[in-house]
Order: sequence, then C-alpha cells, then structure tokens
Amino acid sequence: MSETTGTRSSMIDVLKGTIIIAVVFLHIGFSKHDDVGSPGILIQAMYLGLMAFFIISGYFCKPERGFVCNMKKRVKQLLIILILCAVVLPVIQFCWLCILGQAPDLDDFVLALQWGFGLNELFMPLGSPKVYPLCGSAVGYYFIWAMLFAFVIFYAFIGYVIDSKKKLAAMILILLAITVLECEFCRYRMPFYLELAPLSSAFMFAGAGLAKFNLIGKIEGLLKGKKESILLLAISLICGAVLLLLFPPGINFDILLLGDHGGLSTLPYFLESVFMCIVFLYISSLVSKIPVLLNILTEAGKHTLGILMYHGFVASMIIATFCPLTTTSWFPADLTMAQRIPLAFGTLIICYVICKFGPAVVTKVTNPILNHDDKL
Repeated sequence: MSETTGTRSSMIDVLKGTIIIAVVFLHIGFSKHDDVGSPGILIQAMYLGLMAFFIISGYFCKPERGFVCNMKKRVKQLLIILILCAVVLPVIQFCWLCILGQAPDLDDFVLALQWGFGLNELFMPLGSPKVYPLCGSAVGYYFIWAMLFAFVIFYAFIGYVIDSKKKLAAMILILLAITVLECEFCRYRMPFYLELAPLSSAFMFAGAGLAKFNLIGKIEGLLKGKKESILLLAISLICGAVLLLLFPPGINFDILLLGDHGGLSTLPYFLESVFMCIVFLYISSLVSKIPVLLNILTEAGKHTLGILMYHGFVASMIIATFCPLTTTSWFPADLTMAQRIPLAFGTLIICYVICKFGPAVVTKVTNPILNHDDKL
C-alpha cells in the first residue's frame, strides 16, 4: 500500500470515528434532555457530520463496476445490519424487559418492527408526535434506509454524469429541487424513509465531484504548506461558518426539517454539509498524526454502522435495568447530564466490543452446529 493510500485510509477512518462518537454523545447526552434547551450552533455543525458518510460513499465510488455489481455489495452489507437491528434486537430487548418485569404488549413489538422497516407513521405529517416502542430502541434505521435507496439513485446515474461537470451539477440540482418540493408540498412519511433518498444521493454525487477535484490529495498538502490547500481550508471554514450562522440547519434530517425556511433551507443545508465535511476532513488529517487519537478514532471508524445501529439498543438495555423506559421519548427525559455522560462512555465501549468480537463469536458458535448438520 502506498503512503498516500494509507494516509487517505487513516484520514477517512478518523473522520468516521470522530463523527460516530459525536453522534453517540449527542444522542445520549442531549436527546430530550430538558436542561439542554435548543441545540447550539456547534452541536448543529457536528450533526452535519452525518452527511459526510454520504459524501464519502460517493467519493470512493467505482462506477466502472456497473449498477448490479455495486448494488449487490451495498444491499448485502446494509440489509443484513437492518434485518439484524429491526428484528433480532427487538426480540432480545422484549425478552430483557420481560425478565425485568417491564414486559411490553404485542402492539409495542409490532410497532418496533414497523420502525425498523420504515413502515411507521406512513403518510403522516413529518414531525408528528411519536410513540417510541419500548423494545425498538435501536436507532439509525432512517439513515441506513436513506443510504440504501440513495445508492440506487446514485449508481443508476453516476456512470452517465461522472465525466461531465455540467451533468454532475445538473444531477445535484435536480435532486435538491426534488427535496425542495418534498419539503414544501409533500411533508409526509413514505415507506422505508424514501423521502430522504433524493437529498442523500445528492450528497453522494457531491462526493463524486470532490473526487474529480482530488479533494483528499489537496487536503494532504496542508502539512506541506501548499497555498492551494490552505486556501481551500480557509474558504471552506469561512463559507461553512457564515452559512451556519445565517441558516442554522437544526438536527432533524430524519424529518427533512433542514432549517427555518422550509424547502428554501435545502440549498444552504447542502452547502453547509459539504463545506463542513471538507473542514472535518482537514481536522481528521491533522488528528491522524497523533498516534493515540489515531488508534482510538480509527477503531471506532471501522465499526461505524454497527455503533450507529447498536448504541440506542445498548443504552436502553442499561437504562431499563435501573428505571422504566417510556414511550414518550427515546430515553427518559429526567436523566441528568451526570448520568448521561457515563452512559454514553459505557455504551460506546460495549458497542465496540460487540462490533469487534461479535462476528467471531457468532462464527465460533454456529460452525459446529452447521458442521454437525452437514454430517447428518
């Protein structure tokens, strides 16, 4: 592996690790917490880091493999984790709550399945009051479904637009226009969170465009003092900060609430996300030079999807041991910050252990059973 490739890999893993750790702490530390109030601009900027996952996916796309080959890989990866978290985890949590004497009814379990497969609140206005299923506390469903269908759009068209800047820009504008129309005239929950796919795929096309621009190569020039790299950082930081202050993006991508101006918030939200992704990549490039942080964040970055999907489940399982869960909020709203921060740390550690060693344990347990069946 070349030095450049290795540096790029480290930078991306550091970025992914930083974002997923921030997401866990934002979810557990600030979700429905009465003492926090509305999220500040820094928290909103950090939340935009989630959009970087779409941008990175587009950056490293390989359109030459073709639609079918690319989608086979993505479907296998995303559907496995979706089915695991939408079916297996609710069963485990249902059993755990029964053991604790907090057994949910069957309707709660059915609602948990609906959440997992994006079939809850169908055709209801986005942002309607929610009922949180007690045994459906895994989160991130909407994000994974959005990514899955965004890949369908992305791989269907990327081969036709990748070699033309005008076509690529036109594709992004069309997808943003569709999102504007959704925000203004069709603010309803669609099956499998389909309403999120156009904007999500727009970020992927932006990532493909940044790859043509050799963004990561330019970022690597920062430590070498290249003026082009320094200028790009300055422009991204200034433009991102100004847009964030003028058009606060909020933290409600899941309901397409992208700011205070309805559908017109779509363009600044898109630009803010792209600029902040560039800034985050610069920060990741610098952090990757610090061995301790590099190791921690790289390990977290390797298990991004698992941590995203498991952290709500793990945190809820811990909370349920000490106090009853509620259906009015994801976590009990009366948890203090002093309780939430250790909970976030513990959740991260448990999620990492599950992601790091879980597959090997499952393989070790199932192999003897499968081999025994083969002999029979």
